[in-house]
Amino acid sequence: MRILIDARVISDKMHGIARYTYNLIKNLSDIDTKNEYVMLSNHDRLIDFSSGYKNFKLVRCNTPLYSIQEQFKIPKILKREGADIYHSPTFSAPLYQQCKTIMTVHDMIHLVFGKSIHRLYYRYIVKTAMMKASSIITVSEYSKTDIVKYLGIPKEKIYVTYNGIDEKFRPVHNKTIDNIKKKYGIFSRYILFVGNQKPHKNVDNILKAFKMAMEKEGLNHHLILVGVKNGYIKIAGELDKRVIYINNHTDDDLVELYQSADLFLSPSLYEGFGLPMLEAMACGVPVVTSNRTSIPEVTGNAAILADPENIQEIANAICKVLKDENLKSDLIRKGLEQAKMFSWKRMAEETLELYKRVYESSNNP
Repeated sequence: MRILIDARVISDKMHGIARYTYNLIKNLSDIDTKNEYVMLSNHDRLIDFSSGYKNFKLVRCNTPLYSIQEQFKIPKILKREGADIYHSPTFSAPLYQQCKTIMTVHDMIHLVFGKSIHRLYYRYIVKTAMMKASSIITVSEYSKTDIVKYLGIPKEKIYVTYNGIDEKFRPVHNKTIDNIKKKYGIFSRYILFVGNQKPHKNVDNILKAFKMAMEKEGLNHHLILVGVKNGYIKIAGELDKRVIYINNHTDDDLVELYQSADLFLSPSLYEGFGLPMLEAMACGVPVVTSNRTSIPEVTGNAAILADPENIQEIANAICKVLKDENLKSDLIRKGLEQAKMFSWKRMAEETLELYKRVYESSNNP
């Protein structure tokens, strides 16, 4: 079986889908020496796999994601490489090619919160590609329900494989990680957010709730916003001095930022999975997050869940965790246990089983 994985999303900035794709390839290389893999990429990050594993090959492709060009160029590459299966871990796939297609569709955020052009793209291009695909992978039962609801994809062809957590996300006993604090000018204890400033991430309400909690309890914490553009919102007064924006961070920086936080805060309006919540838990950090979409499914009883549109409720949750050491310890303990339930290796094993099923079905119609 020869599988081509479209890894063009992988770059130096390892967010959501890129992290999923990288860990899929990394774990497939550990568990599968029998089948052949072709990695379609425009980045050097995957060179180690092509040089270190005989059954992995790197093919360069500079065609932009979600472009018209990929509809023509990728089928030619698939034919040239003799692929049996094409796996797109993004929302994009050629509408016409000769081999079987598997798509990973992580969520329906662009249909729920996207602009008109995004909605049109989903309803006509993404939906058509998904209908033509042999199977769809998604990352939570909630996302599966949404895919059926918004696009009408038959639920029988949708398979849920949960995301995992890299082993480097783990707790440290000494919370004063001086190097990371010095690097980013952090001079006090802090609450951490990891994401971006897109509307569904709810950064506006995070700032409002932080301000309310600061005024209510006199908290001496900073708020660290990782992935949010500096000055995203103009903040007046004391709050402006308490907010730190971090963007040019490495993966190792991110681990240390989690490990040194007093609280992870992410009352998102919508998540297909919510990987940062679990990464925080794996680092031994208590989590305050949202009671919506996939988040309760993923976090279980290991986080404080709040209405993401209720600023008072979010602020109360922040204060409650930071003021109650017993609650904080309980959340850390439960979070560490919850995080153990999610494994990139298991995700890769389940994906490999789907590859085999799709391949066998094409040879035994």
